[in-house]
Amino acid sequence: MDIVYRRATPTEVRAGLEQILSGGGGGGALRPKIDEFLQFADRRGIDLGQMWIADLNGAVVWAVLPVVSPGKSMLLMAPNNYTSTAALRPVATQLVENVCADAKSRGDTQLAQVLIDPHDQEPQEVFAAAGFTRLAELVYLQVNVRRRGARNSGPTLPAGLRWQTYSAATHDAFARAILASYQNSLDCPGLNGVRDIEDIIAGHKATGEFDPKLWFLLTQGDQPHGVLLLSRLPRVDTAELVYVGLAPEARGKGLGNVIMQHALDTLAREGLSRLSLAVDSTNTPALHLYYRHGMQRLGSRVAMLRILEA
Repeated sequence: MDIVYRRATPTEVRAGLEQILSGGGGGGALRPKIDEFLQFADRRGIDLGQMWIADLNGAVVWAVLPVVSPGKSMLLMAPNNYTSTAALRPVATQLVENVCADAKSRGDTQLAQVLIDPHDQEPQEVFAAAGFTRLAELVYLQVNVRRRGARNSGPTLPAGLRWQTYSAATHDAFARAILASYQNSLDCPGLNGVRDIEDIIAGHKATGEFDPKLWFLLTQGDQPHGVLLLSRLPRVDTAELVYVGLAPEARGKGLGNVIMQHALDTLAREGLSRLSLAVDSTNTPALHLYYRHGMQRLGSRVAMLRILEA
């Protein structure tokens, strides 16, 4: 096949989205589905001009849309069910390789990630051939904040501990608390040490709508013990638990329950109805904590990762 790998032109974006949203390999996506994504991309500031395509004699046979985020990371959106012919597998791998090479050459992206349905083996094989490794299977959970809050008043904050919210004055303490919480963490340990803490914080801020009043630091005196980072999701009455973590010395003391109840109480006061999050499927203590607070499983995705620079 005489394939050309290149950026999509504005007139080819819809054809690329049809590949991505329909799973590729023909079939096509409905027009309303593409229109809805175009509106979503406009609201979220997703640059569709970054889309790459595999062009076979003027036809778009595969496509990848890199969504670049602050914190030097990008999420690749690609078809999940596309291998109607074996010949498309190396085409898909090469296109992913070209996208990663382009991002690396710009120097503004350190990590490339992709989320794949656990049951779709072919995409996992294609991305593995392009240098991606399996990071974790992420379990997506959600809870009705108001219904849960009405049944459970939750534990109070132990004596000596207090909450602080995020500001320029507390930025360094948040950074220390986040780094401390990574020690012996069971949540995506493959990410530990990969990025600078400032890039990590920038990435967390870019999740949803950042509000410093929804970022909490749990301290005892001057010692940070844990963090709770919440974010509103645009245009819905839902918040995301972006990150929660405890320093090693603060674990095993019931503070996970304190943090979760604080999250639910805060969102109830903010008038939000639901809390959602993603957690590593192997992080059994965290899963037990979340299920204990009424969260229910929505689904899961395999997260695969490629480091683009040291």
